[in-house]
Amino acid sequence: MRVLVQLPFPGYLRIYGSTVRLLADRGHDVLLSYDRRDKGRDESASAVEGHERIELVPPIPEARRRFERRVGDLRVAADYLRYLDPRFADAPYLRERLEHNLSGSLTRLTRVRYGHPLARPAFRATLGAERLVPSDRGVERAITAHAPDLVFVSPLLGRSDRNRRQTDTVKAARRLGIPVGAGIASWDHLTTKGVVKAVPDRLYVWNEIQREEACDLHRVPRSRVVVTGAQLFDGWFDRTPTRSREELLASLGLDPGARVVLYVGSSPNIAPGDVEVAFVRRWLSALRADPALARLVVLVRPHPYSFREWAGVDLGPGAEVVPRVAPALPMTAEDDALYYDSINASSAVVGINTSAMVETFIQRRPVLTIRTPEFHDTQQGTLHFRHLAEAAGGGFQVAGSLDEHVAELRATLDDPDGRREAIEAFLRAFVRPRGLDRPATEILVDELEGLAARR
Repeated sequence: MRVLVQLPFPGYLRIYGSTVRLLADRGHDVLLSYDRRDKGRDESASAVEGHERIELVPPIPEARRRFERRVGDLRVAADYLRYLDPRFADAPYLRERLEHNLSGSLTRLTRVRYGHPLARPAFRATLGAERLVPSDRGVERAITAHAPDLVFVSPLLGRSDRNRRQTDTVKAARRLGIPVGAGIASWDHLTTKGVVKAVPDRLYVWNEIQREEACDLHRVPRSRVVVTGAQLFDGWFDRTPTRSREELLASLGLDPGARVVLYVGSSPNIAPGDVEVAFVRRWLSALRADPALARLVVLVRPHPYSFREWAGVDLGPGAEVVPRVAPALPMTAEDDALYYDSINASSAVVGINTSAMVETFIQRRPVLTIRTPEFHDTQQGTLHFRHLAEAAGGGFQVAGSLDEHVAELRATLDDPDGRREAIEAFLRAFVRPRGLDRPATEILVDELEGLAARR
């Protein structure tokens, strides 16, 4: 079959490159369309694109309806109104970062309080109005020219005005009678991005938690939501370290015989770099004050978007920022190996709210975090953090203070395998709910083939 795949930019192949490649390996012709071709390109993207059955095609055009500006206002309003739901009241930053997209009379929405009795009816009304927005003929012609048997888009949930193309692709494909599926790319997208405005024939999610989010928060019919597992992490299940703990520590000039704890940085919108640096210093001081933890080697891996704040930071003896130079994005094989090896060398991993926690669990390492006032909105204030904590159970320790955290870390290091059963349960529920031995990529491709066969 011919599969038209629409992604925002080449960097998304980090998530769906395995899917695109497997479709091609199974003999399907894949037509790969980026909204922006120049973002996130690296050697791995070129390797996928170089497959003999994968063809790069021009971007799907933006819609050019006569009333396009009003359509944009409608979609911005829908994205904003969803965050007036009381469930998002503890995370005002999700609402605030949409405010710059509001213009004209829509700016009045900023005055509406959470849980206002008219907020939910207004949200439903915007989604109802979206159903009246017709498919764009130019988009239909562009899709028809490729003669696809199936269309696949991701992430579909863009929260800004510029991320509207995939909504119109879904509308056009459905009007043309071409099966269309959409993939949820990340664990937080259903609760931190925009709302699903055009419902595809199938929405592919990681797990049952995301299925409930899709149905409850996005009003997607349950019959259209399919659980596949997380394609993003498939590669982590097959990897092995490139060097031992002793070799890694020796390369960094640290005691190769010491126990290691790794701190993984969160993205700046979760933990602003300067705030996170100050927190890590305070955290490290608490560790050094405990006799049982004073001699720990502490590695700190900043988030790739926060390296500017970490430049030149000296954490003292026995602690090191790794790497010191910001990795390329997408990461090179060398940068990726250092990241994997840092987790592998650690007896425990600490962070605020990041997908690195999931990658840590795949290596069967315990994860700890600390609830602090500076990160309240982006920890317990976010639904995806709460869902992670619930799904991980005892494998994920959430302390209410630094003192409590230090005690938990000390106990964890005394029995590093004591959380193994809870971690295994998390992986089966959150990352690979259809079997730890079944790559999510294979499941997704099977589902896409089945969807195309229904045409």
